Amino acid sequence: MRQVYNPLMKRTEVEYLFKNVNGKLNRKQAAEVVSKELGKPADRVFPIKLDGKFGSTDVLGLFYVYDDISASKLQLKRYQTIRLLPKDERKKIQEERRKKKSEKKVERK
Repeated sequence: MRQVYNPLMKRTEVEYLFKNVNGKLNRKQAAEVVSKELGKPADRVFPIKLDGKFGSTDVLGLFYVYDDISASKLQLKRYQTIRLLPKDERKKIQEERRKKKSEKKVERK
């Protein structure tokens, strides 16, 4: 594990090596493992990249651990926060976005 604190962005950038889990680990599980390891709440840990190499069973993950959730909302793209939610909540958010888009189209006409 390698940690670097970025005071400008108010986050800790963590690289974590998962051994023998290539193809078995999803983003949410990886974020939970890192949050337990660091002793931080899981809602402040965001997986940015999980990189598996050909011929190896190890996965190298890059995570951002924010001091404050409001900082994460300003810096991360919306899809990066949504993809950690359960499927039913993601579908609700997508349906709301579609409804808003359709309402805007009706208003323009």
